[in-house]
Amino acid sequence: MKRFPSTEWSGPAWYRIKTDKEGFPEEFKLVHFHPLDLGHGTSTEWEAKDLAKILRLTYEEYPSLKKCSIGLIHSHHTMGAFLSGTDQSTVQEMAPVQGFYGSLVVASSGKATEAFGFGYKDQYGAAHCLEIDNDQIEIKTPEYKVEDDWKAQADIIEKNKPVVKSQQMTITGGVSYTPYKEKRKQEILNKQPQNKQRKINKLLDLNIEGKLSDVQLEAQLEKLGLGADEVFYVMDEVDNNYGYGYGGYYGGY
Repeated sequence: MKRFPSTEWSGPAWYRIKTDKEGFPEEFKLVHFHPLDLGHGTSTEWEAKDLAKILRLTYEEYPSLKKCSIGLIHSHHTMGAFLSGTDQSTVQEMAPVQGFYGSLVVASSGKATEAFGFGYKDQYGAAHCLEIDNDQIEIKTPEYKVEDDWKAQADIIEKNKPVVKSQQMTITGGVSYTPYKEKRKQEILNKQPQNKQRKINKLLDLNIEGKLSDVQLEAQLEKLGLGADEVFYVMDEVDNNYGYGYGGYYGGY
């Protein structure tokens, strides 16, 4: 999250699951993850073949993971963590006939910095996605240095980051955006002090939640010292409703 605070990334995650006497989950514990893709400001995706490339070596290095359930992990960078409509659909698509498929969303800032849901199929074959309340998520920060292999994985996904070759690109959900607008917005945010970035993201959250109108949002952004041109690009995400509508990816195995 510190290395890529404003860009979405994703990959497989391994969970140990504690169930009740009926076999329904009581607890998910994240024990390992491997970032496979460094996307853009609004999307990240990876495919089954990407997972296949690292699966054998992962199990050779961590054989205990064979007893775990594979799920997903991805970031929402600075817009807060939540399961978008696309995220929920992905969890349902990946829901196994037996067992459960977990999906963890993390964010470097925003209304919530983590969100979690899991998918499963009932006795009739219908897929479901259940999202956990944020107060039921317990975060334990390990007291050790960042592992060298994590740094190596971050180097790899940064090196393999897709290059935008056209003026427009399609992101998950079939909605297109102009890369320049996203780049310009990130430039504006990145040059602001951290406390001002948090205030801007808070205002964007309030607007998305319907607690702040577009007119009020524009006035508040100008009050924070943003010029008219800067306000236009910062509000572009709100106007086009991307970032909160999806921000998902396709994962599989």
